[in-house]
Amino acid sequence: MPVGVGWQLFGVGWLIVLGVVLVRRGRLAALRRNWTFWAVPPLVVALVGSLAYVGAPVRMRFELSRSSLDHFAKTVSEGTPPGKRHWIGLYPVKYLEGSRRAFGFMIEDTGFFGSYGFAWSPNGEPDIDAPGIYRHFDGPWYIWIDD
Repeated sequence: MPVGVGWQLFGVGWLIVLGVVLVRRGRLAALRRNWTFWAVPPLVVALVGSLAYVGAPVRMRFELSRSSLDHFAKTVSEGTPPGKRHWIGLYPVKYLEGSRRAFGFMIEDTGFFGSYGFAWSPNGEPDIDAPGIYRHFDGPWYIWIDD
């Protein structure tokens, strides 16, 4: 949430400075000469916003952690107790729930209004004795939303 407020303040500040430049006499020529200076910030904001909207940061972090996640899922499915984990890949683990058939873990400090994590279940929607909503993400992996 603070990041969103920061981007909004940046955008408002950029618009105010642009407005001042447009109002001052003789500045319009300078604006035309330096159009790339004025065009880059809104393009960067649009690009970052678009990537966040389509979930690129979540997908990238998941793919970078994929081998650790799959290895952990394999060891748990083979009967090894998960034990206390602090990290799985790039994810700091808040707590683990589950069994050999399915498990899930909550990610530390994920949300202001709820907790989020991942659940692994090769046989359809996870059957974990924990409240939450499961949305299919990739293969046997689900996003676990705990309201």
